[in-house]
Amino acid sequence: MMPCFEPLLLAGWLLTQNLAGGPTTNLDAGVLEVQTCERGLGLDLKASSSGLYGLAAQYGLSTTSHGWTVTLTPKAGLAYVDHRVAEQDSRGNFEVGAQLLIGRDRWRIGVEYWHLSNAYLGQPNAGLDLVMVQLGWTWADTGSH
Repeated sequence: MMPCFEPLLLAGWLLTQNLAGGPTTNLDAGVLEVQTCERGLGLDLKASSSGLYGLAAQYGLSTTSHGWTVTLTPKAGLAYVDHRVAEQDSRGNFEVGAQLLIGRDRWRIGVEYWHLSNAYLGQPNAGLDLVMVQLGWTWADTGSH
C-alpha cells in the first residue's frame, strides 16, 4: 500500500485540555497542519506557535455523498516540544490522535484530538491532551468520488 499525494492544508487553533486533573501547561495557540492526503495511507505534519511539532502516519477513512465528504483519520507518530513543560520529562515524545473532517467540494472543517506522551520512558509522564479546531482546503477533487 503506497501513501497517496493529494495534499490537504489546515489552519486552526490548538486548545489545551486537562484530562489528567491537576495543573496543566497552557499551550493554546495557532496551528498549521499539512497532510499528504485525506483518504488512505498518508503523512501528517503539524506545527503550533506554542512550540509543539508532530510528524505522524495516518489513515483516512472517508465517504462522499452529494458533494459532502466526511473523513475519520486515526494518527500515530512522533512529536517534539521546543521548551520544557511540567507534564513531560523530555522534549521528544510520541503522539496519537484522531481527526474528524467534514467538507463540501474542496473545503474542510475539522476537529482533532492530539495526545503527546513520553510513553513512561521518563518521569513525569502526565502527557499533553490537545484539541484542534481547523479550517482547510484539499487539492483532491472529492466531488467525483
